[in-house]
Amino acid sequence: MLELLILLAGLVVPPDSLAPARTALDSIAADHAVARAMSSAPVASGRDSASSSGPPAPRDSLSGVAPVARPGSSEAGAGPDVHGGIDADSLAPVAAGVLRPSASPGPLLDYLWVLRAAIRSREGALRVVERAHAMGVRGLLVQVVSRGDAFYRSDILPRAESLPDSSYDPLGELLPLARAAGLEVHAWMNCAVVWSGPNPPRSRRHVLNAHPAWVVRVPGGRPMTALGADARRRLNLEGIFLSPAHRGMRTWIASIAGEIAAHYPVDGIHLDYIREPGVSLASDPLMRAGFVWRTGIDPERIAELPQARRAWADSAWIEWQAEQVTAIVREVRDSLDRARPGLMLSAAVLPDTADARRNHAQAWTEWVRGGLIDRAFVMCYAPVVRTVRDAMLGYASELGTDGRVVPGIAVYNSPPAHAAAKIKAATALGYPMLALYSYDSLYARNGYWAALQKELAPGHAGASGVVGPRVPAGRRTGGTWTRR
Repeated sequence: MLELLILLAGLVVPPDSLAPARTALDSIAADHAVARAMSSAPVASGRDSASSSGPPAPRDSLSGVAPVARPGSSEAGAGPDVHGGIDADSLAPVAAGVLRPSASPGPLLDYLWVLRAAIRSREGALRVVERAHAMGVRGLLVQVVSRGDAFYRSDILPRAESLPDSSYDPLGELLPLARAAGLEVHAWMNCAVVWSGPNPPRSRRHVLNAHPAWVVRVPGGRPMTALGADARRRLNLEGIFLSPAHRGMRTWIASIAGEIAAHYPVDGIHLDYIREPGVSLASDPLMRAGFVWRTGIDPERIAELPQARRAWADSAWIEWQAEQVTAIVREVRDSLDRARPGLMLSAAVLPDTADARRNHAQAWTEWVRGGLIDRAFVMCYAPVVRTVRDAMLGYASELGTDGRVVPGIAVYNSPPAHAAAKIKAATALGYPMLALYSYDSLYARNGYWAALQKELAPGHAGASGVVGPRVPAGRRTGGTWTRR
C-alpha cells in the first residue's frame, strides 16, 4: 500500500546531480568602469529634497523625485521625464529607437521588487514606471502572483480579490509602458505560499478550495488551513504553504509560469517562496510516506534512532525534502523551455545558504551551479551592514560575481546611509547587478530616495567609510537576452 501511495502521489526522486548546465547568461557588455552619475542637486538626508536650500532639482510629475543624471546628457534629468508625467506616447520615441540608451555604464541600482499593491490601479502602474524611469534602473520584478491569485488575465488562477476593476489587466497594461521606458519586466510569482488573509479565499478556483489536500500539515498532522492567525504567528509562518511532495502542486506552479511566458512578453519569470515554511514536515503525509519508501525510516521517529544512525537519517531527510523543492524548479524550467525557450528564470532566495537548505529545503546554490536558474536574487535584508557584507563576500567566494548572484538590499529596515553602505560594499566586491527591496518601501518614506542618492553620490563617504560609487573596472551590465 505504501508503494502504491507513493506512485499515486507522483513523488519523484531527482537524480543525484542536477541537469546539465543550461545556456548561461549571454555575452555581457564590457567597458563599464564607472557607475552612472547621480544627480548633483542638493538633497537633505531624511527629508524631501524640495526642502533643501538652493534651487530645487527637476522633479517628475507624479513621483516627486529628482531624475538621475544620465551620462552624455547636458544636465541632470535630461530626457522625457523632466517636463511632466510620462505615458506610452511620450516614451514612444525611446521604444522606437529615436532616443537610444547611452553606451555609458549601466545603472548602479539595477532592479526593484514591486509589490502587488503598487499596481492595483492604472495610475499606480504608471507611477511605478515613471519613478523607475527617473531612477534609471534596469528593470522591475513585479508581483503578479501573490496569494494563489492573479494580477494578470489567467485561465488557471482566480483574479485577485483586491482588484476592483474587472477591465484592468495590471501586467498587460504595465508592460507597454515599461517597454517604452526601456525597462525590463520580470513576472514575480509567489510559489508555495498561497494565502495569508484573515478570511478564506472566496473563489472556488482558488487552490485552497480546489486542492485542499496539497496544504502542508504541521507537526501533529493539522493542515495549515486549520491554524488561526495567532498559531501561524507563533510558528513564524508567512502564510499557508503547499507541500512540494504533491506532483499536482509542482505541475500547477509550472503551468502558471508557462501561462505567463506564453501570453505576456515578459523578460523573465521570478520565483519567490520557492521553499518549505521552516517548520517540520515530518507529519506531512506524502513527504513522510516518500521518505519511508526511500529509507524505511519514519521521519517522525528519527530522534529515537541510535546516534550514528540518527545522523545519517537526519541528513537523508534534509536531502529528500530538498529534492522535492528542486523538482518544482525543474518543472518550471521545463515549462518555460516549452513556452519560450531561453526565457530568463530567477528566484528570490534566503541569505543563509546552510539554513536555506537544512530548514527550508532550498538548495539554491546547487540551482545556480547546475544552471537550473539563471539568477539568484539573494535577500540580503539584515539591517546590520557587516552581516550583509560578510554574506556577500561568501557568495562571491563560492559562486563568483559573474551576474548569476544578485544581492538584494533592503531599504524598509535601514536608514539611507546603511543601505548605501551595503550597496557600496556589493559594488566593491565586484557584483555587476543589484536589486532593492522594495519600490514600495523606497517611496513610503518621504525623501528616502533623495537621501540615498546623496549617500551614493561620487565623493561621498557614508556609514561604511567608503567613498562611492567608485566602481571597479569589472562592473558590467550583466546578462542580456533577446526581447520578445
